[in-house]
Amino acid sequence: MQSVIKLIGVVALAIVLLPLHSMGQGKDRSDIPAYKPYYDSLKSMDYPFTLPIWGKQAYKRGYDIPLAYGLSAIYFTQRQEILMEKILLGFNGSPQADFSDFIQFGPTIGTTNAYTFRPDIWVMPFLNLYGIIGMGTTETQVNLNAPINLQTTQRFNVNSYGLGMTLAGSLGPVWLTWDNNYNFANIEVVVEPVPAFNSGIRVGHTMLNATNPEKSLSAWVGVFYQNISNDTRGNIKVEEIFPGIGQGIIIDDLRTWADDLPIAQRVIANQIIDKIEDISNGIDVEDATIDYTLDKKVAAPFNIVLGSQYQFNKRIMLRTELGVFGKRSQFLLNLNYRFAGFRKGYKIF
Repeated sequence: MQSVIKLIGVVALAIVLLPLHSMGQGKDRSDIPAYKPYYDSLKSMDYPFTLPIWGKQAYKRGYDIPLAYGLSAIYFTQRQEILMEKILLGFNGSPQADFSDFIQFGPTIGTTNAYTFRPDIWVMPFLNLYGIIGMGTTETQVNLNAPINLQTTQRFNVNSYGLGMTLAGSLGPVWLTWDNNYNFANIEVVVEPVPAFNSGIRVGHTMLNATNPEKSLSAWVGVFYQNISNDTRGNIKVEEIFPGIGQGIIIDDLRTWADDLPIAQRVIANQIIDKIEDISNGIDVEDATIDYTLDKKVAAPFNIVLGSQYQFNKRIMLRTELGVFGKRSQFLLNLNYRFAGFRKGYKIF
C-alpha cells in the first residue's frame, strides 16, 4: 500500500509541475481551418473574469480552458463485496460483546444508488475544487453461514455530503487527472456518518470536432480506489434482521449454539434468541433492538474505470463512466453545466 501511495504522489507532483501552457482542452489547432479564428480570438481576448487564476495567461497562449464554475447532476450506482473482520453485539443498550469467533459470514454484498448535486470551481487551470450533496439508498445482502444458514437483505435511506479536489494536466495529446474526495454517508441505522475516501487517476485523449472547436469527445481509462471507514456503530430491530423468521429458523439449534458461548456472549445471544422465538410465535417485539459495532473493509479497494464525455459546447457536457474488474462494479452518469461566473469588479456574467 505504501508503494501505491508513493506512486500516486509522484504522479500528482508531475501533474502540478507541468508548465502552465500545457493545461486546458487544446492549443492552437491551426491545422484545422475552422479553428484558426477561434484560437486567434482566445489569444486576443482581454480576459475579464476573476477565475481561474492564471486564466488570462492560458488564453494568451492559445489554450482553451474550461469555464470556471460548474453545476453537475449525477447518478451513481455501485456494487461491491465487503469483508466483516470483527463484530460486537449488544441488546437494547447493554454492553457489547465480541462475537467475531462465533459468527461466520459468507460474501456480504453492498449496493448503493445515489443522486448527487456537485458544484465545482476551477481555481487554477490545473486545480478544481468541488462539493458533494446527495441522497439515495443502500442495500446490504448479508449471507450468514454460522450459527445458522441465513440470507437477509437490508435497505436503508442515505444522505451524503463531501468535498473533493481534482488536479489536471496534459502531455501532448494525452491528458491526466488525479481526483480525490472525502464523502460522508449518513445512514438511518448508523449512529455516526460513515466516511469514505475515493481516489482516481485517469489518462485520456480528447478528439475534437472537425468543424466546431467547442465540440469534442473524450475517452479515458483509469484506476479507482475506495476506502470505507472500518468502524461502524449502530442499532437495528430484531424483526428487521430476520424477516419471515417463522419459516425455517430452528430455535433449538440456536439454543445449542448459545450454550457453548462464553458467558457474556451467551447472555446477549439468549436475549436475542428469546425475541426470535417470540417473532416465530407471532408476538410483537418492536422494542427489541440489536446494537452493533462492525470492523469491515472492502474486499477489493482497486478497480479499473472506463469513461467518455461528449462536450456539446463550453457550457454543457455529458459524461459516463463504468467501473469494471475486481470485486466492485460501478456506473456513473453526469450532466454538467458551466458558466464563466464573476467578472473583475464583482459583476455577474
